[in-house]
Amino acid sequence: MRTPARSTPSDAELNDAWNAALRGDREAFRAAVTPHLGELLRAARHEVRYRVALGDFEPNDPTAEELVGEVLIRAWPERHNRPPSVRLSVWLLALSYLAARELARREARLRRTPTESLEDSVPPEPIYDDDEEFWEWYQPDEMTRWEDAVEAPTMTPEEEAETDEELTHTLDPRARAVFLLCELHRVPLKEATAALNIPLEKAVRLLEQARRDLGLGGEKNLI
Repeated sequence: MRTPARSTPSDAELNDAWNAALRGDREAFRAAVTPHLGELLRAARHEVRYRVALGDFEPNDPTAEELVGEVLIRAWPERHNRPPSVRLSVWLLALSYLAARELARREARLRRTPTESLEDSVPPEPIYDDDEEFWEWYQPDEMTRWEDAVEAPTMTPEEEAETDEELTHTLDPRARAVFLLCELHRVPLKEATAALNIPLEKAVRLLEQARRDLGLGGEKNLI
């Protein structure tokens, strides 16, 4: 039996939840980020395919869901660093690119040092004691499914894969991040630069170069 649709929180409710999260309320943090999980998962799927194509990730290791978990783990301790001018959804998307990049670097280090000592290979301490529990709260269960939260894609899987392949072979990671935020997620350029911590002038050049490399041509005012 399909569960009834849940009411969408108002902007005021989400703002109150985020303010409570800043004061240390993890349940409020969950309430604030939950409406953005669908878009975050779609972005994570693109990012995983991109990193697999580059050879940074093994297929399904990590999965898109696991990458989302990494983003949420990082978002909690970093929540005070979110720029006021950046929407929560955009900030989470920017964190997904950072999380994927850091995971790729970690995998590269492990491949370069296969004989490292057991002590050196011990993972870092968790961000807080119930790290695993916090990671798992967003996972689908018998009452909530991703298809209930994620809108139907506008492109077929084949079209998305083709787009990912073109972005993989054409753009460097920084230009790709700017391009995806501005073109795929429709984020104004000034907000994208604040989320990615890139100077505006540099982001303009990256976006223009990305559009030329992809054959889109012409300058487009997204500021």
